[in-house]
Amino acid sequence: MTKSKKLLTALIFSSIIISSSGCETLPEVPVISPETSSEFSESSSSLSESEAEAEIIPESSETEETVEAEPVLKLSSYLIEKGDYFIIKAENVDFSEVVFKDFLGNDRRFFENEGAWYCFVPVKPDTEPGYYPIKISSEESDFICGIIVKDKEFKKQYLVVEQATLDATLEDTYVREAFAEFFEEKRWNFSEEKLWEGEFKKPLGDSWYKETTSFGTFRTFSSGRTEWHDAIDMAVGGGTPIYATNSGRIYFADWLGLTGNTIIIDHGCGIMSWHYHLHKINVAEGDYIEKGTVIGTVGTTGLSTGNHLHFGITVGGVFVDPNHFFGTEPNFDFEKVKTE
Repeated sequence: MTKSKKLLTALIFSSIIISSSGCETLPEVPVISPETSSEFSESSSSLSESEAEAEIIPESSETEETVEAEPVLKLSSYLIEKGDYFIIKAENVDFSEVVFKDFLGNDRRFFENEGAWYCFVPVKPDTEPGYYPIKISSEESDFICGIIVKDKEFKKQYLVVEQATLDATLEDTYVREAFAEFFEEKRWNFSEEKLWEGEFKKPLGDSWYKETTSFGTFRTFSSGRTEWHDAIDMAVGGGTPIYATNSGRIYFADWLGLTGNTIIIDHGCGIMSWHYHLHKINVAEGDYIEKGTVIGTVGTTGLSTGNHLHFGITVGGVFVDPNHFFGTEPNFDFEKVKTE
């Protein structure tokens, strides 16, 4: 059994409920308490590693007789890969005013969809593998749970860029700081309403492309600067149409010194798609667009070494691997935790 599976088994099945009547062991319903969330051992559970109902019952002083519907917290997965994301779902409780700190130190809020409350939580590519506790408090209850971040190996790349291009972009202090300020402002201002419809599609449609830089690549520029690549670079001929990966609202469509012609689409619930280095922009800020709309064409503007689309997706203000979205959509109806 691998280390991460050992941790996961202990996390799911070493569970207790704390109530006014004392402590009761309930192996069928995973519950994480402060006493169990920080200690894991191979002997803490003798159950199998099959999928388990991801329901977390809160700590509460109320008895069953006074609660019509028990508040429940669910996780889309306990085991998360670096560069991925997970969803927290709360039922039978009002989370409209709830704010909590995620393990990145960012404030997180919930949004409502069809009677339940949801929060999308991203995992950065440079997150250290291991167990991370999560505590969410409302006026009625305290929920204590946790996730395990799995390790993942990312590529390394040395990128040679013409000095004139570097001088006008990455090595220009004003351009670099202006983009950092722009990103810090824009990444948090997403709609809490669901705007996407169905599966997310690749932004180049059926056009053949070469992925020259994958998400999470640790890149060193010829100037000596380094970065974690927060998107995928899709090399293709200049002028190739770029399609909206899903429906949403155009949040930004203009020129930026570092990224050239840039388009950001807000798909709702904290999900945004980012498109850099375009040759042409076909949309305007505020436009509502359907999935598959041609929003622009591929180019090589800004910090670029050739025609390509730099395509990224942020979840809750943090870039995650776009490949987790292609051909799928966020699942609001999960009932069981994913263990593999």
